[in-house]
Amino acid sequence: LAHYLLNPDKITLEEKVIGCKVRYRKPRSGTVQRLMKKFARQNEISPDNPFTEEMMSYSKIGDPAFQDSGLNSHFIKISEILRQYDPVQKKLAGLDREKIDDITAICEEISGNRYPLNLQGSINEKISFVLNSMSKKVKVVFNNAYFLNGLFELRGFKFDSFNENNRYRLIKLTHDDRNRYGVMDTEYKLEYWINDNTLVNYMHILEQSIKTDSKLREILALCINGKAAPLKLFFSNQMEQKYSEKHLPVTYREIFDAYKINPNEQTAITKILNNSQSIVTLNYVPISGTETQKLFTNVSIMHDIKALEPIKSRLPELYSEINKKARMSDAGKMYLLDSLRGSQNV
Repeated sequence: LAHYLLNPDKITLEEKVIGCKVRYRKPRSGTVQRLMKKFARQNEISPDNPFTEEMMSYSKIGDPAFQDSGLNSHFIKISEILRQYDPVQKKLAGLDREKIDDITAICEEISGNRYPLNLQGSINEKISFVLNSMSKKVKVVFNNAYFLNGLFELRGFKFDSFNENNRYRLIKLTHDDRNRYGVMDTEYKLEYWINDNTLVNYMHILEQSIKTDSKLREILALCINGKAAPLKLFFSNQMEQKYSEKHLPVTYREIFDAYKINPNEQTAITKILNNSQSIVTLNYVPISGTETQKLFTNVSIMHDIKALEPIKSRLPELYSEINKKARMSDAGKMYLLDSLRGSQNV
């Protein structure tokens, strides 16, 4: 999994096209006011740019997935016949090509997130692509599995071919106090260099999370066994919702009760828990069963044992209990502070 997440090679995914954004050429000054009044009557016009229009298809028809291939083909034929009656299809087909500066497709992920897809070719070719792809899944190429700011795309990883016996060696070279990392293949030949050392730190945190969070291991097992489809993996440094004396992780509630920690110390410890966090968030959707229309999110909250140093001498029993749970890696000595899971309909 780390070999895939660190790999700088391109990945190809399937995304659903749900619409497009049309950017019109700016008209001559004499017709600007008239055109803006016309656009103002249309809800799709962007308020930030009156010469940009979004066209969205609200068709929920996707590719049929019945066990009978003949039945699937029959529904696909019906869908193709009905496509011409989609208002967006008719509007796109009637566009004046001469007035268009550019067209961008709009894709929607399973989670409901939308993003623009830049298209290649002439205006006619772009319109043709959108017309033929609307409400369908198309192949989209991304530069690599890592997007930015701690966000990774998991759908490009082939969980069904996961083999725990495969090993890839991570090497670290140091020169002038600067580190550079690379990954070697199974024959110990350099396969690729890692462009961002932060990614290596993420992998250490992920490894610690998998080893200590049984819920995260459960999700990965579901993905490997073909019972769940992973979507995104996200690393962050702070939970939006902070802990308080009334809302604490189970481990600390038990320790507070066992060692009779006084209220003042509880307040001090609670403040400590809200710092030095490393958050690993993974979302996925079940492939079968009654919950296939739900998006699940698992959050592993790792905490650096160094944050507890200020109370080590005052509360040695508490520190000792937590220290037993911590594991050491290049990312630091961390323990599982909390594990959360939630879901939403999609």
